[in-house]
Amino acid sequence: MASPKIAGIFESVDDAERARERLLEAGVALHRIVVSSERAHSRVRVITVAARSEVDKDHIAELMKRSGARDTVTPA
Repeated sequence: MASPKIAGIFESVDDAERARERLLEAGVALHRIVVSSERAHSRVRVITVAARSEVDKDHIAELMKRSGARDTVTPA
């Protein structure tokens, strides 16, 4: 079974960076975090994290929400 993933959608580049830093501080390894734009030249950022388990996924989603994510989703 593949690792579960969770994505956070951020309206602000600053919020996305803050979330990335919080994830790193919480012990999420850098190689598990991917930061990308939703569209070219967009200010919206998406952070996707490979979780180790469903519990880890829920914890990461909560960290992203507390860091300003407007929403979190499970990518297909």
